[in-house]
Amino acid sequence: MQPSWVFVSSLLLLISAGKTEELDEELPPRIQPRIYDGKETSNGLFGGMAVQVFYRTKLICTGTLLTDLHFLSAAHCFDRRTLDGYHVVGGITKEFSGHNKNYKRNKLVAIRISPDFEREDFIGDVAVVKILFGLRSKYIGYATVCKSPLYPSDIVTVAGWGYSGKNHAGARNTLRTMRVNIVEKHVCEKELGRSLPKNVMCAGGYNGQTICQGDSGGPLMFRNQVCGISTWTYKCGNTLKPDIYMSVRYYAKFIIKAVRELGF
Repeated sequence: MQPSWVFVSSLLLLISAGKTEELDEELPPRIQPRIYDGKETSNGLFGGMAVQVFYRTKLICTGTLLTDLHFLSAAHCFDRRTLDGYHVVGGITKEFSGHNKNYKRNKLVAIRISPDFEREDFIGDVAVVKILFGLRSKYIGYATVCKSPLYPSDIVTVAGWGYSGKNHAGARNTLRTMRVNIVEKHVCEKELGRSLPKNVMCAGGYNGQTICQGDSGGPLMFRNQVCGISTWTYKCGNTLKPDIYMSVRYYAKFIIKAVRELGF
């Protein structure tokens, strides 16, 4: 039986018309990474920038803090008609239990979604979200929007809160990371048997470590920059095909503009 594409739909930025030239504008001064079979991590190792996104009491996605008031995630995480019922938790790497003195919880108040978002084709799966109160503590950090082009020799770090074991049996209560290589687009297309839009990128270790359900919106990090947003996997834990991420560099102008429009 052919494995089916897995849309990473439960759970670490601006959209342009399609250009990837170096950015000629900067973020404001205040804007300065659950993995299948991945390693548990800590805020110290990951900078405290990966936050948990909840709908009511269910952990559904991961986000990446860009400022104390804005985070980046996947558009498909926010398919409800309103933001009522959503909240975000930062400052911890264990699932929120209400007993961790370091956690910061916050309501979502506004969102900007990529104008080219197409859920059926997994295009433009990018969202910038504003929260009610600033997330600030010594356990919380902020990522910079990617300006670096990535190459196959580059090793990146991916983080998420999704399933971490076979048959979705692994715990989902700990932030996990994995280190993988960037995969050239033409190689990725050949291995996946399909053409890919220019706004996505591929990465994988071919070692059974993949993103899985629960990792959507999580960051792909390179040198303290968030350069990708977790979007697709062919099959959780597979060793044959890479995973797919939205390219943050492609969407950088959209993300910066969204942060400015949402305000501080």
